[in-house]
Amino acid sequence: MARAESTDRFNVARRKPRGGPAAVILVACGLSVAAFLATGAAAGAASGPALANLKITADNVSVKAKGKTAFVDAKNGQALKQGDTIKTDATGRAEIDYTDGSLTRLAGSTVFTLTQLTNERGGRQTQGTLSVGQTWNRAAKVSETGKFEVKAGGTTAAVEGTAFVVNCVPQTDGSQKVKCTVNAVVDNIHVTSDAWDVASVTNAP
Repeated sequence: MARAESTDRFNVARRKPRGGPAAVILVACGLSVAAFLATGAAAGAASGPALANLKITADNVSVKAKGKTAFVDAKNGQALKQGDTIKTDATGRAEIDYTDGSLTRLAGSTVFTLTQLTNERGGRQTQGTLSVGQTWNRAAKVSETGKFEVKAGGTTAAVEGTAFVVNCVPQTDGSQKVKCTVNAVVDNIHVTSDAWDVASVTNAP
């Protein structure tokens, strides 16, 4: 009788952990991991794929994200979003690669902001604003509801399936103004200007 009682106690002791606190902890951890994965998936779905990525072709490139007040060192290949500002110093060089095949190359000492970058209802809307410096732009053919524009001061260059250069240099009169020129590399560029000099060159080499 004594041996049977001892055996029963041993069996009870072995069964206890199976329904004890350890099982509750494991379930709780499982729920936390599931919630974390679900939250991450939802955030990824909300943000969607990037419409532009940054390529650093020479060091000293920085980015100020939309809503931020400071520039931080850029990373090669990082995704860019509407409202981001890219800045190169005197030796920095960068390229913005858009997923529709268009691109914008930034020379040294350039500040360029992606003021519009959306792809709503199949119409790609791309607009950049050049504050100072120089950009070389190649626009892919856009749809009837799409656009590719670069604004520089009072000048807006709207293009389709062409390449063009926008250059803005500070004035030397202490006014902190810039003088901007737009040069078409090939045909099909439409330029409007309220204040700046505009030079259009067709079929330039």
